Amino acid sequence: MTKKNALSPQHTFDRDISLSRNAASTDKGASYQVNISADWQVFVGPNGGYIAAIILNGMKTELAATAGLPILQPRSVTYHFLSASVAGPATLEVQIEKLGRTLSSVTAKLFQNEKTIAIALATFGNERAAVEFSDLAIPEVIPPEEVGQHNIMRKGVQGHVPFRDQFDQRIAIGPAPGDSSETARVGGWTRFNQSRRFDDLAIAAISDSWYPGLFTKKLDPPMHCPTVDHTVHFLANYPENAGLEEFLLVDFQTSTANNGYLVEDGCIWTAGGLLLARSRQLAIILPH
Repeated sequence: MTKKNALSPQHTFDRDISLSRNAASTDKGASYQVNISADWQVFVGPNGGYIAAIILNGMKTELAATAGLPILQPRSVTYHFLSASVAGPATLEVQIEKLGRTLSSVTAKLFQNEKTIAIALATFGNERAAVEFSDLAIPEVIPPEEVGQHNIMRKGVQGHVPFRDQFDQRIAIGPAPGDSSETARVGGWTRFNQSRRFDDLAIAAISDSWYPGLFTKKLDPPMHCPTVDHTVHFLANYPENAGLEEFLLVDFQTSTANNGYLVEDGCIWTAGGLLLARSRQLAIILPH
């Protein structure tokens, strides 16, 4: 007997990250069943941002079930990807490491076919009265409605993979796949193809939804870069008065690579210039 969580399955994204809580549990943790959807495939296995959203959903669900209080906002979550997953059933184990009034810490492990797919550590916290500032400014780019058809990622465009069908992605920073640049910086406008608010689960998915900047740097032979670890820092909530049809602007840059590894830094902005989240990931550089 399982108990369904309260997440609405109406949106494709919500349906594909939905969980069923197993009956056996402890006072500090539980396991969940999830069906990893084939609709989020990259070249090999599902997209990492999609897997990240599944794990964060389990953490939030278990924290709410245990605390019996409104869910605190995730502030930091770090994922380590150990093995490639496949479409099909998987098990997520969630453990509450600390349950506090202002800060809580949760760990999780995703298993599939007797392999550990990913492990994660997240910190959740409430809002605090403190100094607020940002020395970062949203990049100046053309608006999404002015992006040309050749810069809209869809079927037929080089580098298209199935999971991109879930998004409306329009290149506004850096070259399109197949073109090259001296710098490994890419980004643009993004939203779901189905209207949905940009909550923390959406931000987790979007933080690893763009093609790597390394794809556009002049390299021979071509390379690809599977993720080792990926961290998202959540800085602000999506404005309540923002429309469901609006885009976010993402900006990802790889400025460092050495010893067969690279570091990619990202920023996720609202169209109005509010910095919602920053991300960083370490990836392996391999011949494509």
